Amino acid sequence: GVGKTTLAINLAGQLSGPRSSVAVVDADAQGSASHWLENGNVGVTLLAMPLESVRGVGRWIDRVLNIDTEYAVIDFPPHLQAMTEPAIGIADLVVVPVTASGADLIATAKALELVRKARTKRTNGAPRCVLVPSKIDYRTSAGREIGDALKKLGEPVGPSIRQRTAFVDSFTAGQWIGDYAGRGPATKEIEALAKYVR
Repeated sequence: GVGKTTLAINLAGQLSGPRSSVAVVDADAQGSASHWLENGNVGVTLLAMPLESVRGVGRWIDRVLNIDTEYAVIDFPPHLQAMTEPAIGIADLVVVPVTASGADLIATAKALELVRKARTKRTNGAPRCVLVPSKIDYRTSAGREIGDALKKLGEPVGPSIRQRTAFVDSFTAGQWIGDYAGRGPATKEIEALAKYVR
């Protein structure tokens, strides 16, 4: 419920273009990313590859590392599990959406533990990480304070993504937000985030 699939699909849509190929790896057995992409035309390659067991992680990692695209955007399962750690270990960048709730901040701290553990096993400092305030309502005090709360976690904080009906409706339409809402504010937020993470 933090907007993980919404960010994955919309970043993929924003990153795709005539000179860049993008694959979305749906690693979540729930298949929300697959449903979104199968029912529309986002212009990216879909690879349904649920990350379901520790025994299958090695094969899953090999498949991901052999994807022949400029960008591979992975939509992870919602809960951190034993197989999530090695998968995070191959990432160049981990984007962590965070809503303005105390429970979400606790879950984010656990995700950051995995990112930092992965960094200790690599010599290049990867994976980079960016925390993204997600589904934010700036009319609330929690929404206004989320940026400061995230800065205390010690990782870069990217542009925020507001709570917008257009994101929900774009899922129903099977489109990424740029195709669904044109140059509206939701698209501008995704553009800003894509620019930040490139």
